[in-house]
Amino acid sequence: MAASTYVSTAETTNASRVSRVLLDPCSDQLRDVLRHCVPPRTFPQVIQQRRFKLPKLTKPQMDLILPRSGHYSGNYNDFDISLLYTLLRNICNIPSHIKGWGKDPDPNDMSLAANIERIRNARNVAVGHMITSSLSNSDFNDVWSTVRSSVVEIDKFLNNNKKYEKDVDFLRNETMDPEMAKRYEERLHDQVQEDTETRKMITETKQIVKGENYIIVYLELQSH
Repeated sequence: MAASTYVSTAETTNASRVSRVLLDPCSDQLRDVLRHCVPPRTFPQVIQQRRFKLPKLTKPQMDLILPRSGHYSGNYNDFDISLLYTLLRNICNIPSHIKGWGKDPDPNDMSLAANIERIRNARNVAVGHMITSSLSNSDFNDVWSTVRSSVVEIDKFLNNNKKYEKDVDFLRNETMDPEMAKRYEERLHDQVQEDTETRKMITETKQIVKGENYIIVYLELQSH
């Protein structure tokens, strides 16, 4: 029988492995950073106080942190990397890295913000390879090295006895079941799709505001 075109290879396993490390230990680590900065019991009060500092969120994100009915339950496990990044950046008083939030950090910057940024960037790089569900060994090593070094530094901030560093090292050679690998890739792709929709909404909102400001200035000039 001829080999399937879709048989697992080192490259497809690389992509799956990166998806898993980002969705499991990296996401859990960012949740711990959020818990450190904003204990879950204080989250409802904090999010109400700082909601206007947040960029425009998707409806699922809003339903999680500011439900219209009932009260927030305080379960950070529901937050994905996209939402965690937004909350860490906007409500936790974490100083920005040298280049500023949303930009590629300086390679020598080991600040908490820089390492949070690197994990988010690694997620975007991983998803960029998901069209073919493939990641070359060299790209995999680059992404993994970046993720691991960021995890090591964030573990120091959390003072957790290298908890997530150990998890990352374990997953480096853990067997990847094909069905499980597919689920991880799909979850990561859905996260980035939601992130893309959020950025689109922010851009459209800025364009509307810019247009309204232009009209106001024009009317003021006409009145003189």
